[in-house]
Parts: sequence; C-alpha cells; structure tokens
Amino acid sequence: MQKCKSAFIEIKELKTTQIMNKLLLAFALCAMTAVAGAQTQKVSVLEYCPAPGQFVNVLPEVEEGMTREQVLKACEEQLAKKGYLVHLGSFGGYITVKFDHPVENKTGSDLLITGNAMYAADDPVYGKETIGGSIEPGIVYVGVGDNVETAEWYELAGSEYFTDEYSRMRLTYYRPTAEEGDHALPGSMYDMYLKCSGLVTERNNSCWDFTYYFPKLAAHKQTYWPMWETADELTFEGGRLPNPAKKYEVDGRDYWVQYRYAADSYGYVDACPANDPKYCSFDIDWAVDKDGRPVALDHIDFVRVATGVLQFCGLIGETSTEIDTFQDLHLVPGYDDAPYIITPRPNPNQPVDGITAPTYKTRPSDTYYNLMGQKVDRLVRGQIYIHNGKKMVF
Repeated sequence: MQKCKSAFIEIKELKTTQIMNKLLLAFALCAMTAVAGAQTQKVSVLEYCPAPGQFVNVLPEVEEGMTREQVLKACEEQLAKKGYLVHLGSFGGYITVKFDHPVENKTGSDLLITGNAMYAADDPVYGKETIGGSIEPGIVYVGVGDNVETAEWYELAGSEYFTDEYSRMRLTYYRPTAEEGDHALPGSMYDMYLKCSGLVTERNNSCWDFTYYFPKLAAHKQTYWPMWETADELTFEGGRLPNPAKKYEVDGRDYWVQYRYAADSYGYVDACPANDPKYCSFDIDWAVDKDGRPVALDHIDFVRVATGVLQFCGLIGETSTEIDTFQDLHLVPGYDDAPYIITPRPNPNQPVDGITAPTYKTRPSDTYYNLMGQKVDRLVRGQIYIHNGKKMVF
C-alpha cells in the first residue's frame, strides 16, 4: 500500500512538473511574441549617398578615415535626436531607411517626414503672407521586398508630378581638383569648384544636356565631396522638380527666396515647415510606377528620399534637402481615428469613364522569421512564424 501511495505521489509530482513546464513555455512564447511584435519609430539607415553640397561631411559630422558603415551609424544617431539634420546635398543625393516593421497602407497619410523648411520673416514681395523662405523639396520613393537591391521601387507622386514642369534627369558630378581657386562671385572662394553634367528628359520625351559648375562658398570650407567616397564620379538619376527659388534685388544685393509650389502643394520632404504636419505627411496610395501608372500597395518595406532640385541660390548655396525625422503615423496614438487626408491632384492614368487603369499588387514575400526576428530557411509544422509583417502558424 505504501509503495502504491509513493508511486501515486511521484506521478502527481511528474504531472505537476509537466504542467508547470508547459505554463513556463507558454509564458515564454507570449513574451517572445510581444518582443517580436513590438513596433517602434526607430529607423535603420541602409544607404546614405549624398550628392556634393555645402553641408556634406557636416550633417552628420564625418571625419577623415570613417568607413561607410560608420557614416550610416552617424546618420542613425542624427535621426534619433530631434532637431539634428541629415543633409542630402544637391540633386539626386539620397538616404534609404527601414523601420523595424513594414509600414501598412491604411486610410489617409501613412508617413511623416520632416526637414528644416521655414518661411521668410520678410519676403520682399509677399511680406508676412509668404509661403517662401527655405524650401528645398525632396522626392519620396518607397520600396517593397526583402532587401534594398532587389526591392520594387515606386515614386510617391507629389503635387507637381503630373505637371509639364516635372522631368527626369541623369546627373554626374566630378570630384573637385582643388578646394579653392579663382573667384569673383559674392561669398565664393572658388567659382568653378565642382563640375557636373546632365541629361534632362522632359514630359514630352524631348531631351537636352548641359554642363554646369558649382561655386564653393567661403562660409563652408570643408570639401563638398563625401569623404568616404573613393569614386571620382557620382551619378544620380530620378525625378526633377521645378526650381523653387526666385531672385530679387534688395538694397543693391541679390536676395533669394525659395517658394512652395502652392499653399496646398504636397508630397515633398523639406517643402513646408514642420509645424504643418499634414503637408509633411505622405500617403502610400500616391505610389506610381516608372510610367506614372498608379500602383496598389498594401505595405512598404523601405523609404528613400532624394533631393529633387538642381539650383544654386547665391549666398544661400545649392538647394539641398535636409531630413529631421521619419515616423510611421499609424504608431502615433489616436492618429488612425483622425488621419491626415490629402486629396491628390488628378492623375491622367486613373480610371476614366469606366475604363480601369492598370494597377499592380505587391508580390507577397517568401521570407519567414521566427519570433526572435531571425530569418528561417526551413518551416516546421505547428510552429509560429512572422510572414509579411503578421504572425501565422505553419
């Protein structure tokens, strides 16, 4: 009888241990799921390829001998601190980032990207009613895929995309052969500092080419060439926006004002003050393919911003986009209850008179991750994985 009682106690203790182990495993799975599902506003900088500019090597600060990886880290640190800018340089310079989660396409704007745009305190023509000052528009591109190199990329069509003034440009910059030289322009320390040559394709498919020299301003003595770049030529290609700046003469001197395209223009980074968040926001629904046809995306994986203008503005220097912050608006508490709604300009490629324009859905990813966020090559039946940003049981 004593042996049976002892055996019963051992079985009971074994069952209790098994139950406890199962409970502990369940708690661990819940904890891992919570960690894996946690979404933040932190971005990883995957690419930073600025075109030459007066704040290159300054925003962020770059020292001689830094590697590309160290520069990417410096950009991440800069973006993590509000008010610390990343400078993209002249036309074509860009940055590519990724959140720790796919950004979903929901109602209204999905992204907020701010720069350091501001209105002038004393516009010589419009005074305090101005919508001009420091406006340096950058174009937003979004990518869908497992990595930057193989992702499908689309432009978010801003307010100027379907105008006749929008064009495409391929531009090559050549490394300066000297950091100072002959100069006669106001504020310059080298009038023919940096050569570039470009090819512009207009909306009607007509093309024209040009060669241009950037002056170097005495106020910015560091090299405008990215210090970590070993190449002697840098080539960029993408959308080209209308030049936003106008030159006036005030008290016998040139006075430049960079204007918004309109009070309700939208779709460009660093193109309106950050205290106007609606027009600093971006809707994934604006995505178009290389032919301007609308594309239906349920999410995006990457965000790229590129300076969209080639213009030199005297003592102000080149027009160059700066970035302060990236945000997934759907992570902002309460945002989805009252999202920013911007009605886009008419798209000539949208459905007309019942004729459906072609749209394209993103290809589902074939990549799976475990609950620790690690990519897996072999799936096990009954296990929980993360696929296309959602948890699922295989």
